[in-house]
Amino acid sequence: MSEPSWREPPEESIGTQVAKVGDLRIRELIVRFIFGAITSAVAGSLSILFSPIIGGVFLAFPAILAASLTLIAEEEDMEESREDARGAAVGALALGAFAGIGVLTFTMIAWPLALMAASASWALVALSLYLSLWVRGQG
Repeated sequence: MSEPSWREPPEESIGTQVAKVGDLRIRELIVRFIFGAITSAVAGSLSILFSPIIGGVFLAFPAILAASLTLIAEEEDMEESREDARGAAVGALALGAFAGIGVLTFTMIAWPLALMAASASWALVALSLYLSLWVRGQG
């Protein structure tokens, strides 16, 4: 059996499982914290060395992605890890759209309007990608 591509929808429905929060182990939380701290430190360093715009782009990278994917692949399976990676990619692209619109508008128009425009771009990109990658394949 070959590994499914990232464009194929998951076999199970997408949802949340609040009851699993109690199953988290301290090791998992520490690994996620460390990866998040490293990612934030790199983004902050890039902001200081180059510019806040460069550092801000790196904040669109999900800080705990690497740790999460490693833990999920260890604890569950590669398919679960693939789904998390696919969701993170969609989220990163949407956050990139937010950052891009923010960079273009925050110095040009009133900040509430710029925030609304950036948020709308995030929602549009995230929803469009979600619909095209997951919902499309389920019909």
